[in-house]
Amino acid sequence: MTQVLVTGGTGNLGRELVPRLVAKGYDVKVLSRRANPDLVAGVQSVQGDLTTGEGLDAALSSVDAIVHCASGAGDSGLRGMGYKLPRKTDVEPTERLVAKASEMGTPHVVYISIVGVDRVPLGYYRAKLETEGVIERSGLPYSILRTTQWHTLAFEFCRRLSAAPIVMAPKGFKSQLLDAGEVADRMVAIVDAGPSQHVPDMGGPKVLDMRYIVDTYLQAVGKRRAVLSVPIPGKAMAGFRAGYNLTPTHADGRITWEQWLSSAT
Repeated sequence: MTQVLVTGGTGNLGRELVPRLVAKGYDVKVLSRRANPDLVAGVQSVQGDLTTGEGLDAALSSVDAIVHCASGAGDSGLRGMGYKLPRKTDVEPTERLVAKASEMGTPHVVYISIVGVDRVPLGYYRAKLETEGVIERSGLPYSILRTTQWHTLAFEFCRRLSAAPIVMAPKGFKSQLLDAGEVADRMVAIVDAGPSQHVPDMGGPKVLDMRYIVDTYLQAVGKRRAVLSVPIPGKAMAGFRAGYNLTPTHADGRITWEQWLSSAT
């Protein structure tokens, strides 16, 4: 039986991915800093830390594939917008992971990245692009999938913005929101297919303006807020306004923001 190690197995993507891998018949390990007794039945929890290397020998023993979902951005996707933090929590841990994996075999490394990391000059995006490079240069067989932003990220972003009485929505910002479960389905298909290097991007079904995303969120959760579209300066926001975070030719997702909101609220 093919054994798969999932890093970040308790995050938004990992929680969707792990049961799908099990259902396809894979022998699954999850690497986590803390013990996880609540994982899917039959999944092995391996305690370890990518930032220190602790537990990597046990985690990587006998694995045929690594699905690398761990990220310094955390579940919200809102931390780590500077450059130094993501390097320490994304790039360097990945260097440590692939170096140890190379010592122990030649597992297929499957990495989740973001559409636009090579075009939007945001610190976190730069770190994701640098992490892609670490994997590409590792000598290990690999597959890298870039997706657009997920519903869960937009929901958390709106939740934080709406804590204030006036919500400031970035003017000109558009997003192609995608369901994490559909991303997990694609990741399983990539594991099934074997090493493919850079696979086609994946985006949500519709391109939405941030003002619309905020308005529909407020309606779904029953909040009344004044919403202002505010221009935000800077090269990163210019990249978003240019649509570098979008992939309209790969609108593969089927679950819309409205549908997801209806099920989540």
